[in-house]
Order: sequence, then structure tokens, then C-alpha cells
Amino acid sequence: MGWFGKKKKPQNALEQADNLMNKGLSGLLMKSAVSKENRDRINQSLETAKQAQMASSGIVSISATAIVISVTDTGKLINFDPIVVLVLDVTENDGNTYQTTLETLVSKIQIPRAGDRVGLGHNPANPSELMYMGLLP
Repeated sequence: MGWFGKKKKPQNALEQADNLMNKGLSGLLMKSAVSKENRDRINQSLETAKQAQMASSGIVSISATAIVISVTDTGKLINFDPIVVLVLDVTENDGNTYQTTLETLVSKIQIPRAGDRVGLGHNPANPSELMYMGLLP
């Protein structure tokens, strides 16, 4: 029970961070204390982390594979894991092929390199958008 009889349901760390950044009194304080540019960066990082969490939890299935052409470090980190820009040769499950660029969070112990094969899935929040799922064997 909370202080006033209302039981709070447990949240994961990403939900808590999103609430602190964008909702209630703390969100109002953030708007007054943190520049819009930095709030946008924080929210972008939160969104990337949410996508990575969905991918690792199995909510999203692999709908395309890709060969990494190049990897560029952005200098941004989330929980010490880097955000990188991947240039990819994509082959969707229906056979459609194309090249795309994707900014994504990757594990610091499994950073893809040029020539690696990776899995991609459709973002549940925006099905026309692909998201990084991880390295494939």
C-alpha cells in the first residue's frame, strides 16, 4: 500500500525514466531545467532502449536479415552500451532487397562489424520501421 491507500503497480526502469522525463511534476521540472535539445536526446535514447527491450524479450520476431556494410559510433551510450549507425544490405523474408541506414543500441559485447549478419524486426510502434534484433550465427 502507498501512503494514501493507493497501491502502485511495479514499473520497469524504462517506464520510470519515461515518467520522470515527461509526466507529472518531475516532467514539468525537466521542461524548465533541461534544454529542449537535451530532452529530445534523452527521449530518443529512451525510445531506442525500449525497442531493444522489445527485441530481447521476444515481442518482435525477425522479419528480415541484413549484412552490415559499415558501423559508425555515435558517441552516445545507454547503460554503457553504445548507440551506433549501421549501413545495411537488407533482405526481407519476402525476398525484397535494399540498402538502409539504422541508428540503434547494440550490446557492448556484441557490436556488429562489417560483414556480420544481423536480424531485423518490424517496430510494433511503427510497423513500417525496422529495428535491430542482434547478431545472427
